[in-house]
Amino acid sequence: MAKKLTLKEWSEKSLTKDDWNFSPFSKLPKSAISRVYQWELDRELGSGKGPFASDANNKKWLADISKGNYVDLPVANVTSQSGATFKTGKEGASLVADGKSTLHVFQINWHCSKQELVDAFTEWVEEEHETPFNTFPTNTRGRPRHQFTLLEKISIHRFHQVGFSGGPKFFRENAKDKYKAGLKRINWTLAQREINLHLKQRTKELARITKQTGKDWKKVLYS
Repeated sequence: MAKKLTLKEWSEKSLTKDDWNFSPFSKLPKSAISRVYQWELDRELGSGKGPFASDANNKKWLADISKGNYVDLPVANVTSQSGATFKTGKEGASLVADGKSTLHVFQINWHCSKQELVDAFTEWVEEEHETPFNTFPTNTRGRPRHQFTLLEKISIHRFHQVGFSGGPKFFRENAKDKYKAGLKRINWTLAQREINLHLKQRTKELARITKQTGKDWKKVLYS
């Protein structure tokens, strides 16, 4: 039997605006948003931390980004057997000049969850970046979501925990709140299902960290 998740409990009193309003992060680079999302997922799983921007180190990191001191992903040079040099990138550059190679160089953002990485590779295959072969068509779940939408789904998860279902009354009472009103475009039932799936996946990742280090993941990641 699968182990039941033990999640952080929210109440209307404990849920502050900083816990659900992620609009200050909407303009961050994608990989930076993934870092915020992971932090907030871990809060749900008991990290004991407060909102992302309340942490001193995170404040400094956000300040550096606002000054332009941020590289979305580091770039590394790779040299093929023929002597040609390629840079890592989202396009998955082919390791031969004529584009017939099945070897490609990618940047990988390890702040992303396992499912986000799978979705990103699926998108790359569908768009056939520099690939000389056609993949067999399959039914897919559509394009990966924008990272910021994942933060909005964290908001929905937390509102759901305090008793809001995303019905007409919620949006009527919050019509003047731009962030809350924007959540109307998202299916709350599906959002809750997706967040629960991500929480289960993250629980497994954290269990592996604990097993590999012999220390509680909270001490490894957040001490």
